[in-house]
Amino acid sequence: MAYMMTKNVLKSGDTIYYINTVSRIPGEKTKHKQVMVEKFSANDLRSRGEEDPQAYVLHRLNELREEARNTVRTMSYQVDLGLGLSLSGEGDLRVSDDCKNLGFAAYSRLYHRLELDEFVNNRRRYLDCSFNINVIFQHLLYSRCLWPASKKNTWEHKGRFFGDTGYGLQDVYRSMDSLLKWRTDLLRHLDSKVKQKFGRRDTVVFYDVTNYYFERDEADDENGLRAKGPCKEHRPEPIIQMGLFMDELSIPITYELFRGNTNDCETLPEAMDNSIIDFSDSRKIVVADKGMMSYYNIMKIRDARNGYVISQSIRKSDSQTKEFALSCEGWERTLDGNGNVVSMIKERTIPRRASTYGDIDGKKHSGTYNERQVFIWSRKYSDRAKRERQAVIEKALQSEGKRSKDFKDSSYGKSKYLRKSPVKAGELVQADWCLYEFDAARLEEDEKYDGYYLICTNVVGVGNESQINPDKPSSHAYYRDSDGFLVLNHVVPASEIADIYGGLWKIEETFKVTKTGMLSLRPVFHSRQDRIRAHFLICFISLVLERLLELQLGWKYSAKSIQQSLSHFNAVQLANSNIYQVAYYDVLVDTILKALDIDISRKFLQQSDIRRIIGQTKKKDYED
Repeated sequence: MAYMMTKNVLKSGDTIYYINTVSRIPGEKTKHKQVMVEKFSANDLRSRGEEDPQAYVLHRLNELREEARNTVRTMSYQVDLGLGLSLSGEGDLRVSDDCKNLGFAAYSRLYHRLELDEFVNNRRRYLDCSFNINVIFQHLLYSRCLWPASKKNTWEHKGRFFGDTGYGLQDVYRSMDSLLKWRTDLLRHLDSKVKQKFGRRDTVVFYDVTNYYFERDEADDENGLRAKGPCKEHRPEPIIQMGLFMDELSIPITYELFRGNTNDCETLPEAMDNSIIDFSDSRKIVVADKGMMSYYNIMKIRDARNGYVISQSIRKSDSQTKEFALSCEGWERTLDGNGNVVSMIKERTIPRRASTYGDIDGKKHSGTYNERQVFIWSRKYSDRAKRERQAVIEKALQSEGKRSKDFKDSSYGKSKYLRKSPVKAGELVQADWCLYEFDAARLEEDEKYDGYYLICTNVVGVGNESQINPDKPSSHAYYRDSDGFLVLNHVVPASEIADIYGGLWKIEETFKVTKTGMLSLRPVFHSRQDRIRAHFLICFISLVLERLLELQLGWKYSAKSIQQSLSHFNAVQLANSNIYQVAYYDVLVDTILKALDIDISRKFLQQSDIRRIIGQTKKKDYED
């Protein structure tokens, strides 16, 4: 704190002198706070006999400065700067504008290890802008991970972060525009650094599609992304589709956006064409659910000389496939301790005929390819199917014997198990109403397939261990043109195909993180198409940071629990000092700091300590 003099000349000719205290605002480099302590009028001073009013004020200013230097300032509390943090109490301070967050240091560590700061700084130097995109980008990412909210809300609470926060709301939106222009290069840079620093394994890539709704009723025109479509949450608002690729470590690789009314099955070819993943020069295994099972998708994967593991509904398969699945022969059974069958698995390789329309001529083309089919039965899935169907059956039984004027057949809900009479030879007879009858035959047919599912693939292994190439890793793969199979450098039993497909649940869990989980990507409030795309880019990179943090912790903690702990890991500045008190600390925070080698071990920190800690998180490498 210092003293300074200012003056103001009035229209009356009088001059007013002010003596103010000036102090720096914590966390701000250029802003200061002034408080008036004394005020003088030149006319009053002259009337009191002072010939030179300004000289009098300057003399008084020097007196105050001398008094300040000779005064020993005391505080009503004592601070032990060596006091360590305790896990016994969490503290009662939560997120507010009166405190600053320390939890962002975890994401800062990952951000700089991925060298995202270098990527942004190397490009922003060519832009004519007064704001620092690198700082804004970090705040957008960290805020999305800690307190997901709108861009405006994020800007309004930027004071939660230590360091430079001197930028405006429009600077945030302009930064989003620049980041979107760098999208492809940014995703490639991110993928490269994840491979280099975290050992990404992407021979197997998982793909799935979900959608996100908007806070508006109107859809975009045909050139926009927002459209009315089958929303996963059954909401009426316009939606946007997002296709996501994920690696074997559950780390997202890349994403693509599609118009909301796009069929899930149609997104895979475009996602592959526009992806940063090199599907043409490196062999990949694409894993997807039955929503992607189309002849066109399979042929596209095969044309790129890659492999696929995609499920198929047995109920919707041909009669020969159903007969093979229900046959008692060929099953390899797994038993529990009581000798009961827990699961069964068997496989076959058959030629399969495919038909699709060509990209160039638009004509229908057909062909035959070889396919490996793995059939699985699981008691857990069988029991779950019966439980889920029970509520539908009960509703259908409640409607049995009732009359209705609705003659339409339905495959969904209770109507699935209701027969509508009168009928004759499958055709409705003219009547004013129909009678609901429970369809026991339909129920029996459905129950036959409980617990069964089919996985289709062109992935195989070597015939036996003697054929393994010792000079190649087990994940090495080559495409066999003679029969269209992707051959891995190890023996691949049917159970391994089942395990590969089983990893698909992780991408569903990732979608939950972006929706109801910590990132809260939806609902989307932006209206401009470029801002919508920039919003998804920021959310995607935030998702990568969050997943990498989970990976560093060995997947022992949920994304939500990590967010709760780090968002509460705050410090408050003690009055009339440059000392901050850590007000929240728990076991998870302690685990994260140790895993990322971040030194925050004391309850009281000086500003110099905090600057050192923030600088420490900007190191490119650390001990894992």
